[in-house]
Amino acid sequence: MSSSVSTDSTWDDAKWQRYGLLAGVVFVVLNVIGLITSGSPPARDASAEKINKYLVDYAGGIKFATALFGIALIFGLWWLGSLWRVIGRLEPSGPRLALIAVLGFVMSGAMAGIGQALVVAPTLRAETLGGSAEFVWVASFGVYSMVMATTAAHMLALAALVLWKKFLPVWMGWLALASAATCAVATIGAGTEAGVFMVLQFVGFVSWMLWVLVASILLFLRKG
Repeated sequence: MSSSVSTDSTWDDAKWQRYGLLAGVVFVVLNVIGLITSGSPPARDASAEKINKYLVDYAGGIKFATALFGIALIFGLWWLGSLWRVIGRLEPSGPRLALIAVLGFVMSGAMAGIGQALVVAPTLRAETLGGSAEFVWVASFGVYSMVMATTAAHMLALAALVLWKKFLPVWMGWLALASAATCAVATIGAGTEAGVFMVLQFVGFVSWMLWVLVASILLFLRKG
């Protein structure tokens, strides 16, 4: 009996749930560091020569970013578990929007992993760089465009929950809605090489990271 009490007092579920929210901060920091170390990528419609030069010049940074991305996913899933504890109980008829938010995050992470693997693959076999690198580069942008679609669903569900249940400040709901709209439009980039959609993908990613960062801190600091 005493052992059970000791275990319960040590493993304070509510405490670890709060710590799990801080995993969102780590998730964002690692992703941003990876983005910086990868350098400035060439345009989607860049020539094979420019793509090859980028992959060679930033090979070390791309490999490092890929490793950081894998570690970031671990923290991201821990954050998602704690977020689910918060949003999964908000809807009176059961978690519908919360489920969309969770599935959107998981699908975005899975597809982003594929996109990152496509980018890093040529750097691991530099001697094979050529036309294949150009194909992989274009394919990775297609994958990241699909990531924007699932991220839009993720953020739209969170925006609706914030504006409806106000578990975060209302302005966080509008930020999530703006991010969702940006990501949704950026999805069009899957079928075009227009540079504006590459910019929108970047803005969508940054706005998503900003939301996760601020939400993690606010929920961690919230009492009760």
